[in-house]
Amino acid sequence: MLYSLKTGPEQTVELNAAEATRLRELLQALRTSCEVTRNEESLLNTLDFEEDFKSRLLAHHVFFRTALFQDSFEAAFVGACQAAGRRVVSAPAGQRFWDIELDGKRISLKSTKAQSVRWETLHISKLTEAAWIQDCRTAAARQDRTRDLFNEYTEEVQSIVQLRFFQRKNLYELVEIPVAILRGVLDVPRSFFQADGPTINIPVGQEPPDFTLKLDRSDAKVTLANIRKECCIVHGTWQITGA
Repeated sequence: MLYSLKTGPEQTVELNAAEATRLRELLQALRTSCEVTRNEESLLNTLDFEEDFKSRLLAHHVFFRTALFQDSFEAAFVGACQAAGRRVVSAPAGQRFWDIELDGKRISLKSTKAQSVRWETLHISKLTEAAWIQDCRTAAARQDRTRDLFNEYTEEVQSIVQLRFFQRKNLYELVEIPVAILRGVLDVPRSFFQADGPTINIPVGQEPPDFTLKLDRSDAKVTLANIRKECCIVHGTWQITGA
């Protein structure tokens, strides 16, 4: 059996039963109840961005039945930015620090759906790879290489945008971490780099710290933990209540 679908004033396409069923399911997914909070001061999460991003989020989460995460998040983010009239350029192959340029602003895109995600603090398990961590044997070497890395990172990247999924609440949160706070790493005294894989609260001596730097020697990566959300910009939340 064939079904007809009008796609324009003078254009109609024919669908088979399976195609018609998928379209009904997709439309139902797009109309799933979703409670949205939008930061009205956000330069990113405009009305056009939010509307497009929500449709992509619902299509993925409800229609495909999997959380928006990693590559699918990047595709949804880029698509929503373009729908909002923003200019997006993908990072060249081999770029290790950032993923896209958004109107000339270099952004690293991260996502998490970990069970341990916390409401008040953020966690980036791998800011970047750093193979040199396993080769450093002195505090001086670790400090110098860490300073070089964060100098380069903060010069190249302007912001980190993370999509966080809270599974128990069925809620997504889009948060921006200003890279400026990472420059606090440059002021850490050498004595804090004595351990093979040091864990350092940044800024040193501040309570509570803005974040915790971890040089993970076993996986040769840099981790940022306990990032205070009050240091960041929450652009919006999407809580799916009808799925």
